Amino acid sequence: MSKATTLLLFLFFTLFLTTSLSKDLCHKDDKNTLLKIKKSLSNPYNNIISWDPKEDCCTWFNVDCGDATVNHRVTSLHISYDQISAQIPPEVGDLPYLQTLIFRKLSNLTGPIQPTIAKLKYLRFLRLSWTNLTGPIPDFFSQLKNLQYIDLSYNDLSGSIPSSLALLPKLEYLELSRNKLTGPIPGYLGRFQEKPLTFSYHTTSSMVQYQSH
Repeated sequence: MSKATTLLLFLFFTLFLTTSLSKDLCHKDDKNTLLKIKKSLSNPYNNIISWDPKEDCCTWFNVDCGDATVNHRVTSLHISYDQISAQIPPEVGDLPYLQTLIFRKLSNLTGPIQPTIAKLKYLRFLRLSWTNLTGPIPDFFSQLKNLQYIDLSYNDLSGSIPSSLALLPKLEYLELSRNKLTGPIPGYLGRFQEKPLTFSYHTTSSMVQYQSH
């Protein structure tokens, strides 16, 4: 093989490798969804302003993607400690492989818990805490059969603790402290069979911490 041929092969391989490495891992549908979320939430002071549509969204701040077994779909979205004045965008329900969803320490995040969260069938970890979310704890949580962890503490949620939470077979942790919830603690909290349930619930007069066995 001549030196010229060897050089051409080397250049071709280098170009191929560079192109392969520069290819986005992020699924285009997830990127489009995240950009819609950015549009709903962004202001000059928050972290997601750094999300650049020219870059792989799997490298964006507060975003994690799964491996090749899930085609590098977005599996985690974590937004916290920001100057966001908005409600939870409905587009969060359009991240179908999401396993972790966190909105935390966002004092100007208002409105009810977003109903489209019910679409996230792989969701395991949900933390919506230290915000100003209002309304009841939704019954649609019962549709999220993979949920293991729910933290809704430090909000303005009202109403009673729904009995539908008993339909979550994998639930291990339920944190409801510092809301405006009323009514008794449901008896079903002692009947979780698969794993013990750690439960925390605060009213204006008392604080209850509980672990089922």
